[in-house]
Amino acid sequence: MAEPTVQRVRIYLNGEDSVNGQPLYKAVIDELRQSGATGTTVLLALTGFGPRRQMLADAMRQPVVIEWVDNATRIQRLLPLLSRLIGDALVTLEPVTIVQGVLRPTGPFRTTQLVADLMQADSPVIDAAAPLLDVLEPFVTGRVEVLAVVEHDTVIGTISLHELVWRAGLRVPPYLLSMLEPAERAAILTPLQAVTAGAIANREIRGVHATMPITQALTRMIEWGYNQLPVLDPLGRLAGMFGQHEVLQAVAHQSESGDAAGLGVQVGMVMQAATARATLGQSLATALALLITTPGQSLFVVDGDGRVVGILRLSKVLSNLQDDERTSVLTALQSTQRVQPTALPGARRTIDAFLEPPPPVLAINASLGVAARQLLMINTERLPVVDSEGRLSGIIARGALVRALLQHE
Repeated sequence: MAEPTVQRVRIYLNGEDSVNGQPLYKAVIDELRQSGATGTTVLLALTGFGPRRQMLADAMRQPVVIEWVDNATRIQRLLPLLSRLIGDALVTLEPVTIVQGVLRPTGPFRTTQLVADLMQADSPVIDAAAPLLDVLEPFVTGRVEVLAVVEHDTVIGTISLHELVWRAGLRVPPYLLSMLEPAERAAILTPLQAVTAGAIANREIRGVHATMPITQALTRMIEWGYNQLPVLDPLGRLAGMFGQHEVLQAVAHQSESGDAAGLGVQVGMVMQAATARATLGQSLATALALLITTPGQSLFVVDGDGRVVGILRLSKVLSNLQDDERTSVLTALQSTQRVQPTALPGARRTIDAFLEPPPPVLAINASLGVAARQLLMINTERLPVVDSEGRLSGIIARGALVRALLQHE
């Protein structure tokens, strides 16, 4: 299949052109970058004149030329987006021959893949005036990792678990709320009844455009520390959501078809080697002190030889505790200080009775493509990685896998 024809766009501006308080050439560059253009260069000329034959002598009116080289298909798609910015500025278009250079890096994502190709179009939103209890519902059911907050259909902010913890003060993981007794749940949520979605939303809107390339969207997602981002249309309305789950689905599909580079990298190269774990026979109190501070509130449990024999989840432990023991664990969850084992139940009991069967394990030489399929298959955030003897060597999490994929672009 032939490569798309490559073209060069030149946009002629001058230094005094501006929009929304910033130089027009910077606004054009930002628009192209966010919309997936391959690359642009800004050239500052010494002097010149236009149709009116007025010489542009001072620095503020210095001629500015934006050069944008890309394939014709992408230029045809993106050039109309610039019309609202550049007005009647002169624009030229010509074919060019690439002698040396790479228009797009190679990697697991096709150069034509955009956020629109992978995003979830049907995503829940919450009105800024809605109470916190309504905000919690999609988090409790696991339907979202980031919730878009809207006013008059326009996205004005986002809420993630970070906002629930640090802005709303909810330190009990939302998924645990559904398994609490009514009185326990009321004790946690009653102080938050007056809180609204708008009050805790992060109003620094962190979204991506549907026309943005996958790799660029992933770069922003990692830079901002989110697992999921809202996709916004040109009017600031929610078009969908894009996140790690959609990326892994695409990677798993490409891995099965053998159609992507970078997926043969071994998980041992990107796994987290130093990982919290529990040992068979360990006291429940000691394990709980570690469990409540571990992401996802779950620990892989190993035997004396280091082999994975089960998984310890806070939800399973909590469901088997009663009265004061449950209260002490819930209190520890809401504490901002590190809790010592002496403050937790189970000093004379072991974790053995609370174990769940171990999840599937990944061999240390398994590929990233295999890891993506496994993570999706059992719908989990992380999996244990074992060596050739079956001993726990580390974990591979969704976030680490996504970062590794991006590095191969």
